[in-house]
Amino acid sequence: MADKPTILIVDDAPENLSVLSGLLLPDYVVRVANSGARALQVAASAPIPDLILLDVMMPGLDGYEVIKRLKADPTTRDIPVIFVTALSANEDEYRGLALGAVDYIGKPLKPAIVLARVRTHLELKQARDRLRDENARLEAEVVRRSHQREQILLSVGEGICGTDAHGHIVFINPAAAAMLGDTREALIGRGAHATFHLPRCDAGPETSDACPLCACLCGGHAIHRREDRFRHKDGSLLEVELTCQPILEDGALIGAVTTFRDIGERKRYIAEIEHKSNFDALTGLPNRNLLTDRIAQGVARCRESGALLAVVLINLDRFKAVNDSLGHAAGDNLLQEVARRFAAVTPGDVTLARSEGDEFVVVADSEDAEAVTRLGQELLGALSGPCRLDERQFFLSASLGMALYPRDGADSETLLHNAGAAMTRAKHAGGNLMKFYAVEMNARALERLDLENGLRHAIEHDELVLHYQPQVSLSTGAIIGAEALVRWQHPQRGLLPPVDFIPIAEQSDLILALGEWVLRTACAQNRVWRESGLPPITVGVNLSARQFTSQDIAAMTGRVLRETGLPGDALELELTETILMADTEAFTRATEGLKALSISLSIDDFGTGFSSLAYLRRFSIDRLKIDQSFVRGLVEDASSAAIARAIISLSHSLSLSVIAEGVETREQLAFLYAYDCDEMQGYLFSRPIPAEAFEGLLREGRELALPEPEETEPFRGEATFGRLGLPGRQ
Repeated sequence: MADKPTILIVDDAPENLSVLSGLLLPDYVVRVANSGARALQVAASAPIPDLILLDVMMPGLDGYEVIKRLKADPTTRDIPVIFVTALSANEDEYRGLALGAVDYIGKPLKPAIVLARVRTHLELKQARDRLRDENARLEAEVVRRSHQREQILLSVGEGICGTDAHGHIVFINPAAAAMLGDTREALIGRGAHATFHLPRCDAGPETSDACPLCACLCGGHAIHRREDRFRHKDGSLLEVELTCQPILEDGALIGAVTTFRDIGERKRYIAEIEHKSNFDALTGLPNRNLLTDRIAQGVARCRESGALLAVVLINLDRFKAVNDSLGHAAGDNLLQEVARRFAAVTPGDVTLARSEGDEFVVVADSEDAEAVTRLGQELLGALSGPCRLDERQFFLSASLGMALYPRDGADSETLLHNAGAAMTRAKHAGGNLMKFYAVEMNARALERLDLENGLRHAIEHDELVLHYQPQVSLSTGAIIGAEALVRWQHPQRGLLPPVDFIPIAEQSDLILALGEWVLRTACAQNRVWRESGLPPITVGVNLSARQFTSQDIAAMTGRVLRETGLPGDALELELTETILMADTEAFTRATEGLKALSISLSIDDFGTGFSSLAYLRRFSIDRLKIDQSFVRGLVEDASSAAIARAIISLSHSLSLSVIAEGVETREQLAFLYAYDCDEMQGYLFSRPIPAEAFEGLLREGRELALPEPEETEPFRGEATFGRLGLPGRQ
């Protein structure tokens, strides 16, 4: 059997190389090149390609320049070249044909068209080659010609059948007989139409009107590459591609030759390729490729009708946590269940697609925004019931972003982008809701991107500074510690507080580098103060939940302490309740490692989250911090006062110290002092200040003026006043 034809595919897009290679490899030897320069090298090296599929738009040497050079080289100038391009202007086609291209294939690629064009031009080349070889052979072997042709007919893999003028079989090769499930001897003399189109068991014989052989014999015209369905002797269908050529003698029709081959496997493969390129393997829904086409069709349709086209992007809330905790197999099962639920509430004329990961997209024509809102509510409602996986029950929710054509975009890329912006807004608002796109969201997204890039630059180029807020003992009034708070010295916007950039850092990996920078800088500064002979203090550093989940926090902290030379008992790490509740086992391991370094641990903003006595018993916590939201209402709000008293009492009963933050008035100080709060920080004593200013406070020995008895008088009878020696409530 002859070697497979060699095809060179030239394209700078890896995905196009992959699709074309997968389509052609079953029948051809495929070579690839990702640039024009590489294409010229491959084309001139053995084996010389039989055909080149050449992308037009490429960086460097484009397709036009490549074909010029191919035609100028004697080694490659006879290779047929088919341009593969998204260009559609006539002048582009004329230019390519003028340079020597034999054909054009348009993007997006259609497998059937690609195979047909490739096959046609390969056959043309093969025909030219055969003619050349045949002429040479005939000159030397005229005598043996008839015998050789007979052997070829008998040995080729394609079916070959010769008939007389009445359509009776006079010759049939073994391959044709095998495909029809019979013997050559049994088929000779039979009518070709009746043989090829055996009657179905549930119906009579098929009409001859559509039979290519009958048409060829009746009209005397050749029929090329017609698809047909023959029937095997056992009644099964055989998908074939056939060519019928009439035989003329002295102008009279004396018969016909039909060649055919089984294309069933190829058609199944093409269908599989088309399905894989357009549908998601996990859910069976349209994928991003088909989704883009559906949106484009919807835009064209709504442009004509004047209707709205809604693009709804759906992202599952907290899916990553389920996927990480239970594994990808469970996550895949959950995605399949979500797809079924969404499909159950979307009408048949609505496109439901899986874009990627846990992201789905719905595309629907709509009369107005209210109809889109109702659709969104149905999609959210589809997730309201519990999902069960391996005896576990889950409740899922989703964030929906909606963009409408023509208001929010005129093409698929813009509509998907803007729906994504709206979805992000819904997710940041807490999830389990839907948001329509607004133009200003793009501006905010760009601003956020600029801020994230600027923050990355700030970490690398020392634009960050630490301010320190003193922490004061309510027993002595002396400074006993400082909370380190990061600021960004922005080159255009000035000094930015943490609220302007910490959320952005936490949503990216920047929080890891930022957190380590804060820890290292605070530890190094405290070491400098200690070596300067200043009173020893503890410096407090806040930790993010991302730092706990994304790195070994104990190992990182130990490394920083070693490198800065600060003893562990001079460092306090402030944790939030969110960190504790996220993964208690991981938190336990981390805190054990931190306590081994003699580091103090405190709970920041205690009482504002899911406060639990269980974790206070279980974990080695040293101090609780009363959130400033409670401190602010100590004097006027009975509930805030009650919570503060409870936190102080709870802390002391568990042998924990307690510090109040955000203390701004003498009345607040008097209340905390009366109820035996251990420490405070707040504007009453000092706002967060640069390291130099904080050092000045330490050098001058500044102390807090503790409350006098008359300041605590309003709280008499409510507190024990043990420190003041005053009678408390009995």
